[in-house]
Amino acid sequence: MRLVTKTAWATLALLLSNACAKDDAATTPNLDVGFVDAITPPVGGGGGGGDSGGPTETHLRLSYTKEVAPKDSSPGSVDLVIYDFEDNREANLTQGSPEIDCRSKGCTLNRSMTWVAWLAREEGAGFALWIAPVDTQRLRVDLDAKRRVADQVINFEFTNDGVRDLVVYQRGVAEGPEGMLEVRVEPVVEPDAALCANGSPPDDISACPALLGNVDGSGSFRVTPFGALVILIRTTLSTMSLDFFNVRNGANQTLYTFGDQGGTGSEFTGRQPIALSPDAEYLAVTTKNGGVWKLHNLMAAPSPPVPTNVELFEVQRRGSDCQRAAPFNYNTVAFDPRFSPDGDYIYFLATGNCSIQAGTANRTDTDVLRVSREVGAASVVNITKNARANHWSNHEISDFDISPDGTKLAFSAPRQFDSESRSIWIIDPNPDAENAPVFDCSRTAAGLEPMGLDGKKHCEFLFEERANAHVLLRDLRFHQVEVSAN
Repeated sequence: MRLVTKTAWATLALLLSNACAKDDAATTPNLDVGFVDAITPPVGGGGGGGDSGGPTETHLRLSYTKEVAPKDSSPGSVDLVIYDFEDNREANLTQGSPEIDCRSKGCTLNRSMTWVAWLAREEGAGFALWIAPVDTQRLRVDLDAKRRVADQVINFEFTNDGVRDLVVYQRGVAEGPEGMLEVRVEPVVEPDAALCANGSPPDDISACPALLGNVDGSGSFRVTPFGALVILIRTTLSTMSLDFFNVRNGANQTLYTFGDQGGTGSEFTGRQPIALSPDAEYLAVTTKNGGVWKLHNLMAAPSPPVPTNVELFEVQRRGSDCQRAAPFNYNTVAFDPRFSPDGDYIYFLATGNCSIQAGTANRTDTDVLRVSREVGAASVVNITKNARANHWSNHEISDFDISPDGTKLAFSAPRQFDSESRSIWIIDPNPDAENAPVFDCSRTAAGLEPMGLDGKKHCEFLFEERANAHVLLRDLRFHQVEVSAN
């Protein structure tokens, strides 16, 4: 059963058009405020070269970081690599270039793979945000066109408002409990100085750099699948508030506040996992208040009801770990959830040290769990079903992603004969429960598929073997892009 009856488009348009209204008691809200543009799924415009203008075809690609760590402790390398499923080939975008800093905080591609961004360490000034266009046809970065966006940047993410590619970033130095940080947005293409001299044009504010708002040192932001819609996360000592902000028209409104005002000892942070479903009907919000990790289904609508939730497992702390029965024998939700394309399922990475404490395994417990949008304990399914044993097939997962069509789940985990290296494994995220997990063995020679403790084939999909170095493949992200068919 869906949680809302009216369409998500109308609901969110109502919310943000109400936020624009000058008189709350006014009549029918104006729906022509540009919000329909804000919830148009992102497109690939404004990016790098490679579009010949001729016929195109859709390619599924996976981007990831490749870290090479020599065994003799000599300097290694960290690069951004792309694998194309249609062409069955890999391409190293950065190729060890000293101009792109993938080591400090990693490199990130936008959804259409037309821009890359990174944070470069600057002496005495934290990190500077840099971006450069990517040629999606030739799979290379145009370093001649790179530009420095801002200094003192803490984190960033790409989005697209249906007209142009944008970068959202958090910057500043939050000194003391009252210190505030800026959340800003601007086009990836250098803005027109003359156009933006007196602020953004009122009919298209995303054409120029803009301040979305201020958050405290524990606050943050999230971009969404709907381009111009950004979530601001504001925290106090005892609360966490989620605000919707429309980059196209400047409308914003607080959607919901978790916790109670006036308390002390903050249990909320903007770094906790939060994401908007791809059908725009609800937010999956993870909190760890009261010493327990909880997953909430929050309706994306004005004045939403109290969200439904499921208590997952206890927060890691001395004397209170691993007290809940399986499948909840974890103590951390690792990062933002992923969704099935229809928004019916939420996938998240649960981790913990319960098996290490019990002495049954020497690896951290990690599994990708799936929860129905109705969010109840009975709907929790363990997708990866890792063994709790001292064995390579007890995959210690560091990160994962779901393909846009929902047919592939890729995760990073140690290799069979080299636990200090990490390869990429791909499984079906929606298998029959009795047969889960089903690994993609298409790149493994027949008869050489390694068997796990569960009696099933566990095949690496992408890896690199070097005699004198460990190679770690991580930071996985699926992309669906249009490339020339010629």
